[in-house]
Amino acid sequence: MYDDIFKSVKGLLDKAGRVLIATHVVADGDAVGSSAALALIALHFGCDTRIFMRTGLPSEVPLRSMPAPIVRYCAELGDFVPDVAFFVDCGDARRAGPEMERLILKRSLPAPEAGEEGRGPGVTVVNIDHHAANPMFGDVNLVCEQCAATAELVGLFAEYLGLPLTGDLGEAVYYGLVTDTGNFTFANTHAGSLALGARILAAGLDVADFSKRCDNNWSLGRMRLWGTLMRGVNLFADGAIACCTVSRRLMEEFGLGNEDLEGFASWLRRVKGVRVGFLLREDGPENCKISLRSMGDFDVRAVTAIYGGGGHVSASGATVRLPLAQAQALVLKEIEDRLRADGSADASKILYC
Repeated sequence: MYDDIFKSVKGLLDKAGRVLIATHVVADGDAVGSSAALALIALHFGCDTRIFMRTGLPSEVPLRSMPAPIVRYCAELGDFVPDVAFFVDCGDARRAGPEMERLILKRSLPAPEAGEEGRGPGVTVVNIDHHAANPMFGDVNLVCEQCAATAELVGLFAEYLGLPLTGDLGEAVYYGLVTDTGNFTFANTHAGSLALGARILAAGLDVADFSKRCDNNWSLGRMRLWGTLMRGVNLFADGAIACCTVSRRLMEEFGLGNEDLEGFASWLRRVKGVRVGFLLREDGPENCKISLRSMGDFDVRAVTAIYGGGGHVSASGATVRLPLAQAQALVLKEIEDRLRADGSADASKILYC
């Protein structure tokens, strides 16, 4: 299915001396896993490789190590000018941060002094992703919405190359798969993703050991934060919407970062009768991050698209530049209107506070 594109990517790696792999800000498991797996593939080709993560590597990554140096700013690259730049799990050009957005648009890196002049003769951009709204910004685009995770595409590419999904490579692909499928429980899970996971297990992955490193690594502060948040969940729309707001004051009180909220939005769907989980995080006086989740029977991507966001039918996010209370009222109304049009009960009713 992907043989022609795989062949093109292999041809680029055959010729490349230096490879840069970039992923989106606030990297999740699929971003980290697909970046690590692709770096291992590039190293197999003998490429000098760097991984660009604008907000750094999350603190609770279960992988034993990252196969290539991680940089957060182009200035850290020094005289490293890539022949090929891979963008993984980036639904649009903005997701990797402004410096990488410039690389996509101008096919050159900013100069070390962060001036206007680019450096290098030109960079070939390869876009590997599974978001439906991806604008195909690469010179080569390996994009498939039907794939459960970007790591799934990278895993299939590794198999095309004849590389066994063992050791670190298998773990990296598996990490991306289980993150974006909720351990193979979300609506995006399909037979192909399960089959790929099974092939990784058959190749020797110790799933119990991996799961221990992946799941059993919380701090006590995170546990207590989640307990506080769960006590603050409200139900709207006759129980069709579960909403939770997170203020900056609360995060500062617990001394935790945004990565400690990873996965909480999905838990909101666990309340019986909830169709939409709505997490609203305050990032500044007039800047809020919304995360919406469904089981696939309500298109949350259509809501976040209104605010310039994106994602998937069942998992999507956006930034709303309003104070916390106003952002909550605005987004709730949008969800409520769509639920009402869908035949749901009175969405303005709050069941629990």
